[in-house]
Amino acid sequence: MRTVLKRADADNMPVRLNVLQGSPAQRLYERHGFTVEDQDPIDVFMVRQPGARCPNT
Repeated sequence: MRTVLKRADADNMPVRLNVLQGSPAQRLYERHGFTVEDQDPIDVFMVRQPGARCPNT
């Protein structure tokens, strides 16, 4: 994941993804700089802006 995020930062591109409501994966993505952009009853839609803080980088 760090490689993809570094490439996105270099290209000044946001990265978007979605996780299921209640998924522990949401915490993982938040630790990598993702924030909640929107949500519905099933999914949480997240975005990471270029240059967001990422652990150990």
